[in-house]
Amino acid sequence: HCAASVSFVQPLDDAAKSNITPALQLQQLTHTLWKNARYIHMSTAFIHGNEQGTAQMPLEEKLFDLKENVNAYEVYRSMLDTQSYASCVMMEYGFPNSYTFSKCICEHLLLHNQNSDVDTVIIRPSIVGPSIS
Repeated sequence: HCAASVSFVQPLDDAAKSNITPALQLQQLTHTLWKNARYIHMSTAFIHGNEQGTAQMPLEEKLFDLKENVNAYEVYRSMLDTQSYASCVMMEYGFPNSYTFSKCICEHLLLHNQNSDVDTVIIRPSIVGPSIS
């Protein structure tokens, strides 16, 4: 799945509706239609909030740590509703925009939903652009 809205100024509810909900739906559809399938999700390299790597110490290719007190489902629900909790989490972890934040939350939800029938793979390119103008 590589369709998403790359707007950096999108309201949180729009970011959730365009970057999280379809990914979850496609993962579920993959599970419904095929057994032992692979669902490949296109994310972004910028899912680490305010963490920064260096050439000597690059950021690890792992799920960003939201700590135990942050529930990705609750954040997602907040993004679709009042946005207050989601906004607090976004600021607390230093996400610069709704795009990178929504991609981070989406990764958490996809990996949490992963089951033995569908192998979920997340790809994190540094930039994605259109193929036609």
